[in-house]
Amino acid sequence: MTGERVAIVTGGGSGLGREITGGLARAGFAVVVADVDLAAAEESARAAGRGSVAMRADIREPEQARGVVDAAVARGGPHVLVNNAGGWTAGGQQYPWAAPDDWIASIALNLTAPMLLTQLVLEPMRRLGGGAIVTIGSSAGSGEAAYGSPEYAAAKAGLVRLTTSLSGLDAEHGVRVMCAVPDWIGLERAQTQLAARTPADRAATPPLIPPADVVAVVLDLISTGRGGTVVELWGGQEPITRHPG
Repeated sequence: MTGERVAIVTGGGSGLGREITGGLARAGFAVVVADVDLAAAEESARAAGRGSVAMRADIREPEQARGVVDAAVARGGPHVLVNNAGGWTAGGQQYPWAAPDDWIASIALNLTAPMLLTQLVLEPMRRLGGGAIVTIGSSAGSGEAAYGSPEYAAAKAGLVRLTTSLSGLDAEHGVRVMCAVPDWIGLERAQTQLAARTPADRAATPPLIPPADVVAVVLDLISTGRGGTVVELWGGQEPITRHPG
């Protein structure tokens, strides 16, 4: 595997994760596709090609997170980590109505797991001469308005500050930690939800962000981004890039 560039994508089996996996493969990466749905991960890896592999992993579990990193190390990486996996608290109820174990698990998925994976890849990336970490945030973590899943919003806000707090890793270890923060992405589920709204609500909703636009930002950050950079994507607008310092 000498010379092969290896990337990890969490939640890579479907949705934005699958789009990012495909984008990385087209850019020349072999991708370790980690997802709790092994069948989806396998389908994504097959579609990506370039020797990409699938793993079933619940990245909230430290040993399973380590297994994902170990798989990338065995292939000569990781050169890139994309912390994409995330989502609202399962079961419908959100904080403060969700059971504590449920909303704590949501924070673990959206914030703690990216922190753990970032920590786990630091030494392998340093040995390789550096690497790039891109975490997928959300506009849910911005602003002051009420939000349907406060635990999700708080975790996504935490990812932005985590990114800026780690800007020094670029100089210390050659590892660039960056964050893409999209608003509503035009994936199939979002399109279905938007179509179900009233005509007035649809008219008042900003344009959905094409998934390809998010992938392009991720790839650009991997290629040329500075550690600590945060890029916001809002429907119908040019990306807003916030550099460290």
